[in-house]
Amino acid sequence: MFKKIKNKKIKLAIFCGVLAILLAGYFFWFRPKYQANSAKPAAYVAEVTVIKITKQSTQLFTELPGRVEAYKISEVRPQIDGVIKKIKFVEGSFVKQGQQLYQIDPTVYQIAFDNANANLKTVRAKKERYANLIEQDAISRQEFDDIVAAFGQAQAEVRRAQTNLNYTKVYAPISGYIGKSNLTEGALVTTNQAGVLTTITQLDPIYVDLVQASKDAIQLGDQKNIAVTLTTDDASYQNSGTLKFSEVFADESTDSVRLRTIFLNKDKKLIPGMFVTAKLHLKSFDAILVPQRAASRGADGNLSVWVVDQNNIAKMRAIKANQISGDSWIVEDGINDGDTIIYEGFQKIADGAKVNPVPLVTQAKNAEVKTEVKK
Repeated sequence: MFKKIKNKKIKLAIFCGVLAILLAGYFFWFRPKYQANSAKPAAYVAEVTVIKITKQSTQLFTELPGRVEAYKISEVRPQIDGVIKKIKFVEGSFVKQGQQLYQIDPTVYQIAFDNANANLKTVRAKKERYANLIEQDAISRQEFDDIVAAFGQAQAEVRRAQTNLNYTKVYAPISGYIGKSNLTEGALVTTNQAGVLTTITQLDPIYVDLVQASKDAIQLGDQKNIAVTLTTDDASYQNSGTLKFSEVFADESTDSVRLRTIFLNKDKKLIPGMFVTAKLHLKSFDAILVPQRAASRGADGNLSVWVVDQNNIAKMRAIKANQISGDSWIVEDGINDGDTIIYEGFQKIADGAKVNPVPLVTQAKNAEVKTEVKK
């Protein structure tokens, strides 16, 4: 009995010894690793995409509503009384300057011209006889002066009769497209009548009149050789024009100024009365451009960007920008040439945080700028 108890104690002692060795091994071998794994993790550094800001050549433009106006419009009217004998043009066709359009019955005017010529011959012969008589003192100086005056008057009558006869042929005063004839053959016309015979419109070149607010016209200033392009319903239209002049006074009712531009129009894609949108390409300049997606607007409405310094610390910086260039802001203040800003990833950082900057592969460069006022 005593021997059995002794054996049990020995076995228990052995078991406890083994257990102690196992526990000691656990604390010596596994606890250091556990402590190493449970150590405080390193600070998180966000990876962000950055771009370096450089000045770029930029060209401003402004869009204005416009209306097409004919380069020249001529209302054709008769200059003598008579009956239209012949119409010598095709309505809607192109006519050249000097081309005959109408023939007014010349009978009466031809007779007047013939009589004037006959009278001139008579007076000329009398004048020649009087010239010989005055040399012989056969007539008085007064008689000779009277015949000289009569000769001059006869010449004037011939010229007037010739002019009236010429007016029986109505010619095109300008080249252009002619409209419909408002009178037919056999109609009676009178000198300088109110109603026009027809209208000729010159379409090449052609004007496009624009309307601009007076305050914007003042900012535009006196720029020379401004190129102008148009946006029309025809997507294939590619012609460009130039600014011809701007009015020196504003319309009191609209507080706006009219600008006149001129375009070539050989393809006749612009016709008088059309409404178009014109784009004025202003002079180019160097500017700092910041992509719009790299900027954010605060509750106060102001824009800001994230700038990364030499130590890779990100800080928020307010910028001033009232104009856009394509998808970029034109920065007037707040960013300097050579600064590095965050393009993507600023949503996950705080002001003053350390970041891991990764350069953007490409940076879009815009060539033209639409003037927009910050609201």
